[in-house]
Amino acid sequence: MTVQERNRFEKFERDLRDYPVKAMMFFANMVKAEDKDYPYAEQKAICEHLGIEFLEEEHRFDEVAAAKEWAATLPDMDY
Repeated sequence: MTVQERNRFEKFERDLRDYPVKAMMFFANMVKAEDKDYPYAEQKAICEHLGIEFLEEEHRFDEVAAAKEWAATLPDMDY
């Protein structure tokens, strides 16, 4: 995903977050029945709507790695 595509994606996603009714209507119409259980169905629907190629690896989020990265920034506490 290019920088311009990422910016368009994030702007549209933010717009959907700001207007929940718009988001419900969008996802009800755009998420396909076979994608309902797919964890990235919403991101895929946004990409398809904007004409951006959907690559799952661009939307994955490793929670454990993020937690370890965050924990590394905490100061050491001596008791």
